[in-house]
Amino acid sequence: MNWGYRIVLAFGLGVAFILFLVWKTMQVDIEMVESNYYEKEMAFNGKIQATANAKALTNQITVEQQGQQILVKIDSTTAAAITNAEVHFYNPASEKSDKKIAIKATNNGLYYFPVASFTKGKYIAKISFTSAGKNYYAEEVIFIP
Repeated sequence: MNWGYRIVLAFGLGVAFILFLVWKTMQVDIEMVESNYYEKEMAFNGKIQATANAKALTNQITVEQQGQQILVKIDSTTAAAITNAEVHFYNPASEKSDKKIAIKATNNGLYYFPVASFTKGKYIAKISFTSAGKNYYAEEVIFIP
């Protein structure tokens, strides 16, 4: 085999290797952290005011795991007048594991969610609601073992 064939063979193997790498990278599932990040950035100023309102509450909003349930505590006087409320359990590792759950006004401000409905991992509980005409927003990190 002369040098001409070896050069063509080396070039052909290089092209085949690059095509193999392109094919492998096309097989990887790439998820963005947030799918509609631009709209969320535009609403960020409202979130800052809602976070300040939540921090001004006498009893802070908390999220904790108690046995086989996740407990979300909201100040009872604020929880009694809740409208348009949602808890978004955001999983940074997989968008498929996210859960958005609407909540309603209660007199005690306690909301329970079963752990069995969640996959294992880190979640950020994003609690947003309106009470007495004011918006509230809080985030708490929780780990599901």
